Amino acid sequence: MKYLHKKMLNLKCKEGFTLIELIIFIVIAGLFVPLAYLAFTVALKSVTTPESITTARFIAEQKIEEITKNNFDTILTIYPPPTNTSYADVPGYSGYQWRWTVGYITYSGNPPVITDSPSTTNYLKIIVYVREPQGYEFVVHTIVTKRPGS
Repeated sequence: MKYLHKKMLNLKCKEGFTLIELIIFIVIAGLFVPLAYLAFTVALKSVTTPESITTARFIAEQKIEEITKNNFDTILTIYPPPTNTSYADVPGYSGYQWRWTVGYITYSGNPPVITDSPSTTNYLKIIVYVREPQGYEFVVHTIVTKRPGS
């Protein structure tokens, strides 16, 4: 009987966790959970694109398409180089502002270098800047080439 009683006490001691073990686990978990939460939220913010930035990109790409749908020789007539660099409100998008630049560029050298050109060339650089309501600026740029026969 004594042997059975000792064996029962031994089994009880080996099952489960002690109070000290539980307290240590809670303290360690209490330290790592906030750190994991911070890392997760930072990663999540960098992966997701806020709607306002997506809208700014859409507006900029829409303006690029509007400019490039024109004939190469008429683009600078319709969209002359800006005389100032101030932003204007985007119609239909409250809080958004934009500006754009269009100009001739040269493409030469080894390695090739793109530079602004005061004279007429076969290349145009178009840059559209869109500022969203929180102040973030989104920039889209493209180069248009004069195709033979156009």
